[in-house]
Amino acid sequence: MINLVAVGDIEFSNRYFGRYGDKTELPPSLGPWMRHHVESNNSKLILNWMKEADVAFANLETTLAKSQPYYHPRPITYRFRAEPKNAEDLKSLGIGVVSLANNHVFDYGDSAFIETLETLEKAGIEHVGAGMNIEEALTPVILDVNDQRTAFLGFATVFPVMGMASHDRPGVAAVRNKIVYEFDSPRLPTDMRPGYSTLPKIYEVPMADDVRRMKDSIKHAKEESDIVVVSVHWGREYEDTPNEGQRTLGHRMIDAGADLVIGHHPHTAQAIEIYKGKHLFYSLGNFMMQVEWDIARCEMYLNEAFMVKVGIEDKNISMVEILPTRTDKTGLPMITEDFPNVIDHLKRISSPLKASIISRGQGAMVEPVNRIRR
Repeated sequence: MINLVAVGDIEFSNRYFGRYGDKTELPPSLGPWMRHHVESNNSKLILNWMKEADVAFANLETTLAKSQPYYHPRPITYRFRAEPKNAEDLKSLGIGVVSLANNHVFDYGDSAFIETLETLEKAGIEHVGAGMNIEEALTPVILDVNDQRTAFLGFATVFPVMGMASHDRPGVAAVRNKIVYEFDSPRLPTDMRPGYSTLPKIYEVPMADDVRRMKDSIKHAKEESDIVVVSVHWGREYEDTPNEGQRTLGHRMIDAGADLVIGHHPHTAQAIEIYKGKHLFYSLGNFMMQVEWDIARCEMYLNEAFMVKVGIEDKNISMVEILPTRTDKTGLPMITEDFPNVIDHLKRISSPLKASIISRGQGAMVEPVNRIRR
């Protein structure tokens, strides 16, 4: 049996602490800071999960690059860049595979992205979902542990406009969406006469060519491995329920051969679904997020998050467990004090999606609603 642990968004650039009144001094090294933080917050179980895992996976939502005058930042509100030395700390904490398929990996342009790839390789951390071309971005990482092969892939529906990989350009493995406006009436929404005005239903439809390429990548990964884990950056921020587009795309991933879907980007926990016996975690929320807005939301218990532990035995997923976490004013994780209510909330929003969540200690087990417990 092997244990896989997955965590949510990781961002530790220290760039957005300036306006947060009660901030703490930033230590020089992420690893020792993290260890001290979890120990002082009765959250050792977080590191225990990561260190005892055969594979620990995360969404790396920052570049790992030195400050250079020719690294031109994109004109966006938040731009993330952490010092390359932090890669060694991530490795020491147990992180072995990261997804780069997200909307911040190109915050400082192609050069910083290339330095990020080189930094991860030097630290011994595998990456998926982005590369020097589309072929590299779609290439799975396959790990052989205890005679069981686990493949990892990464995709993003939320990505920078100039960050989509092509055959001759670096970027992420993107799945583009079309925005569809559906009206119940032929009347224009600007016609405000009584009975004439109508608001459209707005939803996203993934582009067929991108979906076909995604499904082919998953099928090929499945042919070479026993378990396929797909990471995807998608959804709307701060919503706890996956939208129709997420669910449709997630089901297509499972249909193509994915055994586990791990979602990121909404910055809060979303519902869990079990589809055809496979688990879809639409969003794990923030694991590390040193951004004042997200920190303030966590202080008010508006942001929920959780870790996932998956047991793989006889080339099948045999156990799935979750552990609720939140970030505090440091932006680092701790086991949330309110874990019973977080579990209850996840139960309520996941039950319609055929996921049964059974409390266990500070966390919970996740099973199909119709599974017979013995």
